[in-house]
Amino acid sequence: MAQSSSAASQAPPLPPGCRHLNDVYIVPDEGVSALSRQLLEGCIRRTFRDAAQFTQLIEQGADPRAVGGLRVHGTSGRCTLSRCSCLCLAIDSQTNVAFLDADGYFPAIVRVVLPQWSSRQLQRDVINALIDGGAEMNGGGFEQRPITVAVRAGSEATVEALLARQANLRGLRVIYELPDIGSAAPPATRDYEAALMSIYRRLLRHDSTLAAERVGGNSLIHLAATARSIFSQSFIDAYLTLVTSHGADMTATDDIGRTPLHWAARTGSHCVAHWLCRQLTAYDVNRGMPNETPLAVAAHELDFYRRQYQGERRQRRIRAHKTTIGVLLRGGAAPSIARMPTATEGQRRQRQLVLAEYATVLSELSEVVMSAINGALAPQRDHSMLLARLLPLAPHHDGAHPHPSPSNMAFGPHEAEAIAWKIGAFLH
Repeated sequence: MAQSSSAASQAPPLPPGCRHLNDVYIVPDEGVSALSRQLLEGCIRRTFRDAAQFTQLIEQGADPRAVGGLRVHGTSGRCTLSRCSCLCLAIDSQTNVAFLDADGYFPAIVRVVLPQWSSRQLQRDVINALIDGGAEMNGGGFEQRPITVAVRAGSEATVEALLARQANLRGLRVIYELPDIGSAAPPATRDYEAALMSIYRRLLRHDSTLAAERVGGNSLIHLAATARSIFSQSFIDAYLTLVTSHGADMTATDDIGRTPLHWAARTGSHCVAHWLCRQLTAYDVNRGMPNETPLAVAAHELDFYRRQYQGERRQRRIRAHKTTIGVLLRGGAAPSIARMPTATEGQRRQRQLVLAEYATVLSELSEVVMSAINGALAPQRDHSMLLARLLPLAPHHDGAHPHPSPSNMAFGPHEAEAIAWKIGAFLH
């Protein structure tokens, strides 16, 4: 077995809630030969110094299509949730994202951070060596397809290598769904978001029609609303702007008539709702079926989580849906309040939840209005303050024509300020 390089063996800081490779053990599928296991472990542990070692093992009989999984120490059994091919296990994340799973106590899974290859070039060489040796570039289920894993990892080097080999992208939703990197994942880093945006732009340059695909009647914008809330508002804005510019429809309806804004309201995806409210017309913000408007959907979900769940998950969902209701109201959804049904106790309760959030929004209005007024008057105020100081110093002529005599301008109390303010108003 090849010796590990120092660069590959240095583990980066571990994201919260994740495990190092030392916390798990490797479980090859049944029937995997000793040579194939050596290849599998080399991909996971990053113990090869160059791609030639991969090629040598494959020529000796190792199968690059070998599959295995990771299991947390202290647990037992076959790996059912974390199975990956050598090709997927060889993928790096240069931004230290935990994108691979390990089986824990069924049905729990945990995220694992693997070591990194010593360079991006080595990773590309490894990917190419595995494909040349017979690895299935388009094999595996959707979640474990190499191109899908590469996008989730934010691995630009692997995406480039797979695209150069004409990896299949059609129907795989690689541009559709924002990566799911775990419910306990911390907010995405700027580096990870930047890597993802670079990958999405590259995928759309490769095939500009990907953004317009529909899966199960749902558009890309529908599915974006289901993403976990680890991404920043600026990333969501950039992502949705990119895909809509390539054909994704922000007003498309699913099989039962729900728009992406309905989905964002249902999932509490307030970042997606914020972007949509800035793009949509008042009609689309208040679109109902007939009374199931996005605002009514968000109120129903808030009421559900307030009544059904306990613990931290309950609190997260409540915060998300309250924020979403506020976003909808600020985005023009207030007319939907009058359309909310009140026939049942639950419907009346949901309407009261919306009214409580509406009161909060209205209480912010005076501060917002004053801030806007002050901002609009700032240039005029700056000029008037300057003129109020300069006007008394300016010479003027108060004598009769044709022999005026110069003298300092004389003003009564506050007259300079009043004149300066009028001049400032004229200038602006």
